[in-house]
Amino acid sequence: MPSILDNATRIKIFRELKATLRSRRDRLLVGIDIAKAQHVAQIRLAHIGILDAKLTIPNTRAGFEAFWARLVAHQAATGAPEIVCAVEPTGTYHQALATFLEGQGATVVFVNNHVAQLNRRTLDGTWDKSDPKDAHNLCDLLEQGKVLFYSLPDEPLADLRRFVRLLRRARRELAACKARWRLTLLPQLAPAGEALPPEVVAALPAPVRALEPAAVRRHAGGRSPAALPPAAAVELADLAAQLTAVQARMAQIEAALVRVADPLPAYTLLRTLPGVGPTVAAILVAEIGDIGWYTKFSQLRKLAGLDIIAVQTGQWTGRGRISKAGRALLRWALYQAAVGAARSPGWRARREALIAKRAGDRYAFFKANVELAAKLLRLVWGVWRSGRPYDPAHSPALAPAKSHTQTRGRRRASILGHSTRSPLLLRP
Repeated sequence: MPSILDNATRIKIFRELKATLRSRRDRLLVGIDIAKAQHVAQIRLAHIGILDAKLTIPNTRAGFEAFWARLVAHQAATGAPEIVCAVEPTGTYHQALATFLEGQGATVVFVNNHVAQLNRRTLDGTWDKSDPKDAHNLCDLLEQGKVLFYSLPDEPLADLRRFVRLLRRARRELAACKARWRLTLLPQLAPAGEALPPEVVAALPAPVRALEPAAVRRHAGGRSPAALPPAAAVELADLAAQLTAVQARMAQIEAALVRVADPLPAYTLLRTLPGVGPTVAAILVAEIGDIGWYTKFSQLRKLAGLDIIAVQTGQWTGRGRISKAGRALLRWALYQAAVGAARSPGWRARREALIAKRAGDRYAFFKANVELAAKLLRLVWGVWRSGRPYDPAHSPALAPAKSHTQTRGRRRASILGHSTRSPLLLRP
């Protein structure tokens, strides 16, 4: 049985595949609608005809073997040299079947959920949805070449991604605890428009008191604690226990995350960048995967959702903004790195210049940090691709900031098709 190829080889095969999916007619194309108990597949000979309109695959090893035997029989009958299978990412239910098919020598690709939803409605002009129609839809997208690379990360990277998912879940729980305090418990202790009395702050459990601003905590120092209502005291104790538990879990996960990432060469390189700490560097490695998967920087920028988009019609062009597509956690890590980098004088001066060019914009601070995040992503690309540590002499913080008029003019020219470079693409 063929073994699973390494990702460097698989990405080359995928690029050749994507370039010829619209034209070649000698492939077996398989669309698989993923489910928990059983999958539904459609098999067709590319651009010629459907061989199996509906094929049920039990989500068991025996079901996979029977499905593969059916594919091999069709391959022998048609003489197709390749089998390409498309799946939608559905939780983790697709992983067992995708790994099995890759191990047998088939090529597995992803179809974006949003693209699949939009294309499904164009098949027959209806809004309905069923498993056979989903499988047919995936085959149709395969023939159009609208597919994505399905990465099968090696063990260190796979472990890193598991830890990142755990950390993201823990951060959501921490955010829920903070929202519970701000929206539910805090209004019970004082009017929403007023600060908590110092004696009430002194009576709060220590984990809850840490959620209050430092100035409020300092003002409450040395005060005698107030007597809290019994129900409120119990609720605050419960919230404090939740906060303590989730913060301890986060510390444990971050330690494991750094321990797994530390031997990776990319992690060491990214740690040399300004504002990139141990946890952020590990998240960057986990979310990007392998820099060799990307042939140009624009692909990495789209992955982070930091690419500039705008609505344009006729002679009118709307204001550009970031797409916020791709991986939200990668974008969050870059934003945190930008905030950390701005603690140094050079990057802080650069951020102040970016804020100044947006005078009057209430979101200028946030937008300036996003622009710094895009510049840091360019540094991630350069450092990781070159294999050399970051050199502060090449910092974008030393470059003068473009004025708002220059930036918008460049962006508008780029959208209208003129040859120019976005200010976010300055080389380090």
